[in-house]
Amino acid sequence: MFLDEIFKAGDGILNSLLTVLNERRYTNEGVTTDVPVISFFSASNEIPNFRNAEEQILAPLYDRFQLKVVTRNVQNRKARLRILKEKQNEQFGTVTATIALGELYAMQRQVQLVPVPESINELMDDVLCELRRQNITVSDRKFFGFGRIAQAAAWLAGHAEVQPNDLLSLKNYLWNEPKEIETVRVVLEKLCDNPLRTHLGELLHKGRDAFAAFDAAPSVKALVPLRAAFAALYQEWCVLDDSAQSDEQRAQTAETLADLESLNRKAHDTCHFSYSTLKELSLLQAV
Repeated sequence: MFLDEIFKAGDGILNSLLTVLNERRYTNEGVTTDVPVISFFSASNEIPNFRNAEEQILAPLYDRFQLKVVTRNVQNRKARLRILKEKQNEQFGTVTATIALGELYAMQRQVQLVPVPESINELMDDVLCELRRQNITVSDRKFFGFGRIAQAAAWLAGHAEVQPNDLLSLKNYLWNEPKEIETVRVVLEKLCDNPLRTHLGELLHKGRDAFAAFDAAPSVKALVPLRAAFAALYQEWCVLDDSAQSDEQRAQTAETLADLESLNRKAHDTCHFSYSTLKELSLLQAV
């Protein structure tokens, strides 16, 4: 079903639209009619300003539209002329490929069977928290409903289950205003394109911070809390190393451990203290 200029509708129409979107049925003067649509599409030149109290009533409706696309003036000369010719010949928008309704239903059933691992839910929670730190509002409805889009992306990519990079498809799902698109893209790429590399980078950053605090006033006394911090970081590293799923990822974890080990050795050498590896420090802390 295609809805045009819905944000200019009155309260009554908006309430009816919400009912149809939620229940796929419409009641008028006591008569209820089923509305057996699969998807709703809308076009509007005006996105509501939800900071305006008078337009807050539109927020629930807007939140129910999942994928959003911003269209701009045609920038490319060749494309402009092609579209111009198509319009003049009344060929613009001609459908050249179709999907039978039965095929669409079959694809939807297959998409629903794509598993969403718990690790993906945890990663998506990381995305949620980071976007909120960036002052981008993600409603509970959006957060809890991301699965179908991620499953569809995984199915189209031929994945047996949802993978981290399938969450990149949420770029057009999570923004509220066009100005947020770039921030959403950056957050998704940072956390989902190679989440292990991101976590390893954060781990190494912690190690460098701990070493810098020690190096500001190096002493055997300062080495004690540093050893404890390195032991804890090693435990975090073990969890990440266990999650590595390819030779490339295992190489990344090994490189991070080598960098942490280098800081650990440097701290011991500075204090002329017997060197203990990170693994040994971790075992000592456990005793």
